Amino acid sequence: MIDWHLFGAFVVAALILVIVPGPDMILIVTLGSRRGPKAGVAAAAGVAAGLTVHMVIAVVGLAAVLHRFPAVYEVLRWTGVGYLLYLAWSTWRAGGTAAGEVAHAEPAQVNRPVLSAFRSATITNVLNPKVILFNVAFLPQFANPELGYMPLQLALLGAVLVIIDFAIDGPIGYFAGTLGERIRTASQTSTRRVNRVAAAIFAGLAGWLAATS
Repeated sequence: MIDWHLFGAFVVAALILVIVPGPDMILIVTLGSRRGPKAGVAAAAGVAAGLTVHMVIAVVGLAAVLHRFPAVYEVLRWTGVGYLLYLAWSTWRAGGTAAGEVAHAEPAQVNRPVLSAFRSATITNVLNPKVILFNVAFLPQFANPELGYMPLQLALLGAVLVIIDFAIDGPIGYFAGTLGERIRTASQTSTRRVNRVAAAIFAGLAGWLAATS
C-alpha cells in the first residue's frame, strides 16, 4: 500500500515545505507573540486542524468543486480576507492591552487567549482556498496508483504532513509566545507596539490573500 521511495521523498518535501516561512508560520508567530506561549502552540494546533480539513477535502474530491465553480473559490478567499482584516482591526483597537495579560484572571479568562488563537488559526487556514488546491496538487505526486487504495494513501500522506507541520510549528509558536510575553511585561508601551505590529501583519496577510488568485 505504501511506496517507500515516494514516501521518503514526501517526508523530505514536507519538511522543506513546513520549515520555509509562509503565511501560516507568520500567523502562528504573530498570535503567539501577542497572546503568549500556550496561544502560540494553540495557533500551531489550529493550523494543523485546518490542514486536516483540507486533507479530508482533497481525499473525498470536494476540491473539484473549486475548479468547476470559481465563485466558490472567490467566496472562500474574500471571506478569509475579511476575517484577517477583522483580526487586524480588533488587535489595533486593543492598544496597550495584551490578550495574554491574565495573571489575575479567572480560569475561563486564562483559557480564552488559547482558544481564541486556536480558532483564529483554524478559520484562517480553512478559509484559504489555496491550501485546498495545493493539497490536491501536492499529495497525489507521492501516491502510487499501481498500489491501489488511493484515498487511503492520500489520507496517510495528509496525516504525516499534519504531524510534521505541528512538530515544527508548535515549538516555533511557543518560542514566539515566550519572547512576546517578556516584551509585554516590560511596559504598556511595549504591549501597544506588539499589538500594532500584529495588526499590521494581519492586514498584510489579508492583502496577500486578496492580491493572489
